[in-house]
Amino acid sequence: MWQRLAEDNTLDHLQKIGLLAPAGNVDRVLQTVVNNLIITDKLEIVPDVRCRILLTTPLESFTIGHTIVVSRGLLDVLPDEGSLAAVLAHELSHIALNHRIDTKLAFNDRFFFPDQSTFQRLEFVRNPADEEAADSRAMQLLENSPYKEKLASAGLFLKALQARAPQLSSLIRAHLGNGMGSSKTVRMPGLLQTAPQLETAKMDQIAALPLGGRIRLDPWSNKLEMMKIKSVALLSSQEKMPFEVTPFFPYLSRVSDSPSELADLKQ
Repeated sequence: MWQRLAEDNTLDHLQKIGLLAPAGNVDRVLQTVVNNLIITDKLEIVPDVRCRILLTTPLESFTIGHTIVVSRGLLDVLPDEGSLAAVLAHELSHIALNHRIDTKLAFNDRFFFPDQSTFQRLEFVRNPADEEAADSRAMQLLENSPYKEKLASAGLFLKALQARAPQLSSLIRAHLGNGMGSSKTVRMPGLLQTAPQLETAKMDQIAALPLGGRIRLDPWSNKLEMMKIKSVALLSSQEKMPFEVTPFFPYLSRVSDSPSELADLKQ
């Protein structure tokens, strides 16, 4: 009971201060992948596992009790479902291994601090032993899952992250949980063995996507939705832009001067 209460209190607080997106359609995409992992490995987890999206850009994922939290930036750059499954399998393993949340968060007075101090006052970082155990368990989950044949792309993503890490110091620095890796180490190193050689000049090898090209954020409501954009043929390998920012052109329209619409704007 205390574990779930601490989990709910933390999620409510993070959503209230604008760091966590409200539950929506993007969560359901993650939930489908998690359910596939649970069913194929015959896991029995009570209470049920949930998925939520952190609105920040740095690449991170962590668990709050039985809730898997993935950052918006990480979702943007993952190249395919196999890579997403690898991220979720790692966090699901923490839950399956009963790595718990601090039950002190079940008490509301633990959240009596300024919003701007959240990253200093809340922490969901796992120790190296827990991370290593989760890596090992995640590999077992993936071997029994429908994503078994798609793990090469997950390993390729980690190779690209490791190669670009020196230029991405702020992007790979997690705020609340463990980061995905650095130039020396990465999460789930076993996936590197299944990946092909990283060839940045090869146009048909997409190791990672640019930021801002998959998830759309409504700044007024903090709601997220998947963007349905047709893929465009690349003319150069430089257009792949892994971990960079997707270019965009703002679309502007003139506000009508009709009396009724002006009245609506004043309200």
